[in-house]
Amino acid sequence: MERTGSSQASPQPNDQSFPFRQGTDHNQVINKDVTPEEEEEKEEANSGATRENKDQQPSDDKDENQPASFSFRRLPSHKKWTMVAMAFANFAASTCFSLLAPFFPNEASKKGATQTVTGLIFSTFELWIFVSSPVYGYFLTRIGSRFMFLSGLFTCGVCAVLFGLLDQSPPGTVFVAMCFLVRTVEALGASAFITASFAIIANEFPTHVSTVFGTLETFSGLGFMLGPPLGGFLYELGGFGVPFWVLGSLLVLCAVLIVLLLPRHQDQPRPKKGSVLRLLTNPLVLVTIITTIAGSFCLGFLDPTLAPHLEQFDLSTAVVGLVFLVASAVYALTAPLWGYLSDNKGLSFTLVVAGNLVACVSFLLLGPSPLLPFLKHELWLVIVSLSLAGLGIGAALNCTLKCLVVGARQEGFEDNLDTFGLISGLFNSAFSLGTFIGPTVGSVIVEYYGFDWASTVDAAIFFYRSVACSEVTVTVGDDGASTVVKTSSGAEPNPLV
Repeated sequence: MERTGSSQASPQPNDQSFPFRQGTDHNQVINKDVTPEEEEEKEEANSGATRENKDQQPSDDKDENQPASFSFRRLPSHKKWTMVAMAFANFAASTCFSLLAPFFPNEASKKGATQTVTGLIFSTFELWIFVSSPVYGYFLTRIGSRFMFLSGLFTCGVCAVLFGLLDQSPPGTVFVAMCFLVRTVEALGASAFITASFAIIANEFPTHVSTVFGTLETFSGLGFMLGPPLGGFLYELGGFGVPFWVLGSLLVLCAVLIVLLLPRHQDQPRPKKGSVLRLLTNPLVLVTIITTIAGSFCLGFLDPTLAPHLEQFDLSTAVVGLVFLVASAVYALTAPLWGYLSDNKGLSFTLVVAGNLVACVSFLLLGPSPLLPFLKHELWLVIVSLSLAGLGIGAALNCTLKCLVVGARQEGFEDNLDTFGLISGLFNSAFSLGTFIGPTVGSVIVEYYGFDWASTVDAAIFFYRSVACSEVTVTVGDDGASTVVKTSSGAEPNPLV
């Protein structure tokens, strides 16, 4: 699962399993019949073959076990422009997507929407991404990755502008129906843009997926940082419509500029080696998908519930936006670090386990949980818990796209845009499923049991995933591709565990 510069693990006579939590190289081939002398001769022969062929290898496609350090300066010009375009788009889109969190729940309640309905308005966006992402991924090369990326971005901007007009809608059913309609169309655009984005990243940077993904997540995090405070400021400045009109127009302008920045990619369809269902038969893929859903569930929970929770502190809308900024800031600043540790230090699943534990602690403090009766409702405690949430969730989720790429290779999928389209659609769909369920279920729990118990449920999910993932080991087959995933007891794991 990890690609490391060197492997410190040596096979034991009766144990060929590599615990993910130990940060070992899980792509190393193990043969219990090979003696140490034969192993040394084999390594020397491989090293000689590598030296003979290294001049024929592209700079970004070196052997998985010895990847070159990522350097933006050494990239070819078309890859540089690809990263610039992706970073610009991620920043603008994330800003636009996150702007409504500080003020929309209160505005929706004035229009007669309950907290549960408000949560559904938030989560329907993710529901349609969940449904449409695998479809976009399957047809990526037929539609064209560049066209899908740009048209999706443009659609999001136009829908954001239209959403700013909904305060003129009559209250009640009409307002709620129009919110659902605009959010649905915007979600279809976002699904196209995000699916194409992830596929292009994996195709252009196959040996540095986590590093590039982490770098671009920094720009997404900056957008999520800026969106809530900027949305709150513009709302106080000009009312409901101004945040959507300003940032929606910025997103449309971004799409126009990226037409000039984003290079064209080779999108010729190739005969497909398998489907999403075949990917899901890989245990590594299944473990990663369930972890992604669990993490995004708890992330989405905060969108409709945190602002009402902060009302007890009597904060202005702008300050509420600044509180929303905390988790995104920590996530953005640490994302490149997690990508580096995953690609270069072989710590992918270690980061998943540790990140889930840190996120568990953060949600216990956020309520604070009734299980910790000695903690009182304090604003500083909310800020500390959101900081830990950004740290833990970032570590747990940043490595997941790379894990899916490795799982696809183990199933015999080729490194091409068709494969990366399937992977991107699957990842995007899993993430969106979690962020759909999170606001929906979270709003219901908050409405009936309170925010403190809802955050406790989130903490339990993170703890459960951390324990389950820490028990998983992988045995790598002699062919270097096949894997067997087992628990510490030796049984094949239930993917839901």
